[in-house]
Amino acid sequence: MNMKKSEAKIAIFGRGSAARQSSASAQSSNGIVVYMYHDVDCSDNDQTLVVQEFGKTFDAEQLCYTAAEKLEVTPYVATLFALAHPSLEFFCPPNEKIICTEDCTREFVLRVRFIPPKSIIDKLPHIDGKMFNYLFQQMRNDFINDRIVYRDRSLGQEYLLGLGVIDMVRYGKQHDINLAGLLNLHPPNFIPASAKSKFKQFIGKKRLQWNFKPHLEKQYKQYETDTVVDTQRTYIDGIANYAEHYGMETFSLTTNCTSDSTETVAEVKPHDEHFPGLSIVEGKVIQLLCIFAFIPHFCFDVFVIF
Repeated sequence: MNMKKSEAKIAIFGRGSAARQSSASAQSSNGIVVYMYHDVDCSDNDQTLVVQEFGKTFDAEQLCYTAAEKLEVTPYVATLFALAHPSLEFFCPPNEKIICTEDCTREFVLRVRFIPPKSIIDKLPHIDGKMFNYLFQQMRNDFINDRIVYRDRSLGQEYLLGLGVIDMVRYGKQHDINLAGLLNLHPPNFIPASAKSKFKQFIGKKRLQWNFKPHLEKQYKQYETDTVVDTQRTYIDGIANYAEHYGMETFSLTTNCTSDSTETVAEVKPHDEHFPGLSIVEGKVIQLLCIFAFIPHFCFDVFVIF
């Protein structure tokens, strides 16, 4: 594809779905701030990397490894990370130069750029438990902030409530909270933002006991003998099984090869169940390009030739 001019914009959640700000709310200082995903009631400061080596220039990849070190994940899986801008609409190239300055704050979010396939996710707890937990927290954050696009548009309140209840059971296991303690938690912390208004009619009222308590008691009993990791897997599967191209990146390009401009859409989806690789849609024509991927250390490189 010969392009005299090109403009590319990336929407990392597919179908143009709006990406919300990172959940981290720590007050930033001048320099470089990298936010990281964390659990309910976790201190933002514990999951935020602040760099104040003023006047120094860093590569984005270098900051990724520094943040991964703060998370205490192994170098074995650190290459899965990339730096995203706070809007989550753009990723930094690994070699992007980021200047640490006193004049302003450069903010980023540490993300697992492409969600690994289920076969890899199932191995992660045995390879690096902290990496698995971080991936879980990222997927949980995407669920809470309505970044998941679902294949089944009929999924309703029961499905969203069910995942929220499973997450509450997981939270109880991970933080040693019994059923009585879980019943005192704030349900909106575990359900998507879009669902909060739908649940508003019974959250905080007597109807909460009629609608929410039985679900929690049932799920608590069902997963009583499961480990934290087993419960996290159930939650992840509950999202992944209904998500459409979760983790796919979509690029919109406008090319001016002649007097007419052509709109082209490129979809990067290395772990798609049916057509992994790169799809390019130009007008009504779809081209499928191979992505050479290798995951010896649960990482991959992408080579695209136009």
